[in-house]
Amino acid sequence: MFVYLFLQVRVREGGTDWGWGVVVNVVKKPSSGMGALPSRGSGYIVDTLLHCTQGPSEGGSRPKPCPPRPGEKGEMHVVPVELPLVSALSKVRITIPSDLRPLEARQSILIALEELGSRFPEGLPKLNPVKDMKIEDPEIVDLVKQIEELERKLHAHPMHKSQDVNQIKSFQRKAEVDHEIQQLKLKMRDSQLQKFRDELKNRSRVLKRLGHIDGDSVVQLKGRAACLIDTGDELLVTELMFNGTFNDLDHHQVAALASCFIPVDKSNEQIHLRTELAKPLQQLQESARKIAEIQYECKLEINVDEYVESTVRPFLMDVIYCWSKGASFAEVIQMTDIFEGSIIRSARRLDEFLNQLRAAAQAVGETSLEEKFEAACKSLQRGIMFANSLYL
Repeated sequence: MFVYLFLQVRVREGGTDWGWGVVVNVVKKPSSGMGALPSRGSGYIVDTLLHCTQGPSEGGSRPKPCPPRPGEKGEMHVVPVELPLVSALSKVRITIPSDLRPLEARQSILIALEELGSRFPEGLPKLNPVKDMKIEDPEIVDLVKQIEELERKLHAHPMHKSQDVNQIKSFQRKAEVDHEIQQLKLKMRDSQLQKFRDELKNRSRVLKRLGHIDGDSVVQLKGRAACLIDTGDELLVTELMFNGTFNDLDHHQVAALASCFIPVDKSNEQIHLRTELAKPLQQLQESARKIAEIQYECKLEINVDEYVESTVRPFLMDVIYCWSKGASFAEVIQMTDIFEGSIIRSARRLDEFLNQLRAAAQAVGETSLEEKFEAACKSLQRGIMFANSLYL
């Protein structure tokens, strides 16, 4: 007994062309779960009779079927194909046996397909969605026009009629490699995006632990202050503002402590701080370690000791403290082996940083801190360090 089946399909999986096969059944896949948004056509499986050979097995599972190489013998088997992998439909009808279990019955379909291939050397005539199926959807009409234009370009390409098998294989391999590259780029992008999402979530945890945002991710007073600081480490600076470290210092000590946030050349000399600066530095280092440990606990990639060392730079504390109290430039440059030009640049950057601290204190209503930061600024703005020209 024979059954008439009008539909032949061409199956293409990435860079792998399976050629033409015969549809024997179409089934709808069960829903994968509530809220899932499947891509167009991905919910259908097309059981297709395809020319196959046995591929390599993966992880001890059954060998995956694959199309035979040129000259290699294969058999016709029914393969479940996702609908998006169907690249073309043919107008040509074909008859198939009602029972496809015997190998002879399936191989007769292969012979019929090969005969059709010889009858249509330019390829089987395809079913046109607009002309043959009367689909009038503007989107489909536009896509059909684009496909026809691309096919015309393919047929006009010099490689289309080339008889150089090696050259064709080289271009085919290039196309496969290009496809693999695109797939790897997609995987890499997804991986980077997931890494960014994880880091964003972990950084939000840090901000919640430190009190910059609340449980609903609404910015709090501490966070508003941090937003106004971009010269130093904003998390550490605001921690000092809110834990009372700056409150217990005079404006000369504030200027000296703030200098620890300014990048400067590392001194080769042993640092010996006066008593009035040693305790503030210790408080700064303890606060830096606390913040680093919180970030580590929130699964951010951070080395606690390296964070403290890179964030706290006390090399100019004595210099800035004495300059703030009125010492001359000749006196302060004798206190360190750091170059004079570096000292001047650091002092000017410190002035900008103190202005940011003043603005942050003003934003959160800390009037006494605002006045202290302003006084620290004024104590620095004198002499050669702030001259318009160093040649005067």
